[in-house]
Amino acid sequence: MSRRLSVIVPVHNEQENIRPFYERALPILESLALDWEIVFVNDGSSDASLERIRELRRADDRVKALTLSRNFGYHAALVAGLTTRESDLYAIIDVDCEDPPELLAQFHGEIEKGAQIVYGDRSQRDEPARIVFWRWLFYSINRRIADAPIRLWMGEFSMITRLVRDAILKSRSSFPFLRAELGFVGYQPVAIRYLRASRARGTSHYNFLSMTRFAVAGFLSSSTFPLRSLLYLGALFGAGYLAILAFASRGLLEAAAWAAVLSFVFLILSLPMIGVYLARTYKDVSGRPVYFIDPTATNSSLRHG
Repeated sequence: MSRRLSVIVPVHNEQENIRPFYERALPILESLALDWEIVFVNDGSSDASLERIRELRRADDRVKALTLSRNFGYHAALVAGLTTRESDLYAIIDVDCEDPPELLAQFHGEIEKGAQIVYGDRSQRDEPARIVFWRWLFYSINRRIADAPIRLWMGEFSMITRLVRDAILKSRSSFPFLRAELGFVGYQPVAIRYLRASRARGTSHYNFLSMTRFAVAGFLSSSTFPLRSLLYLGALFGAGYLAILAFASRGLLEAAAWAAVLSFVFLILSLPMIGVYLARTYKDVSGRPVYFIDPTATNSSLRHG
């Protein structure tokens, strides 16, 4: 009995890319000794994305439409796709073909050799040098401060076994960050380097602001270092105050003034950081699901609902 592969493809306003992706991925998937399906996770699209998916499904029932009730975000869409499908293997790939579908064959080859996680090493990109720099800075900092291993240049483009899928879905975070979860579960991954292409159709949903928000979310999901750094900062400011007290030329009045300044700086640095982590803790404790499915616009058998 052949193994089953679910290809999870998040979609948000990508009507121009759905058919080209399918046509490019089809011969690759047909070449694999697997039963397979393509699960387009329609993340609250407001364009004709759902219609394009349904057109493909009418011709090929291996195409599935999983529609969320609104736009929950990229990682929530991935969690929805992984949670609702029962397969032996799972692949994650973007619909815009910046990540080449052809690489899925190599991913599967490594899985057949015994790998549990195979991912695309996206260190090579056809994009402006300034973007390359900021991306390098994000990966480098995140790798150094993360509480669990973070693979350099690892995105979500990957193929994993059911064992890994079950492990990463044990997380109950309200802010899923899949690449961090893949590092946390601890299975040794295999990296395949490739040149990430430029988007051929449509408009990217990422600009500098959204990439900055994504980076901050990545840091918060991967690490408690920003919170712990307040301890180091407090010790540094305390030492600074003692030094001022010891060497202040005008005695206690000058030392008190400097203490007020240092306390104010510490507060404006620490309170926002504490607030962000507290808000995340509140969201996690409240236990709201990270997505809801719209059954009226979903064409697939689901694991839940």
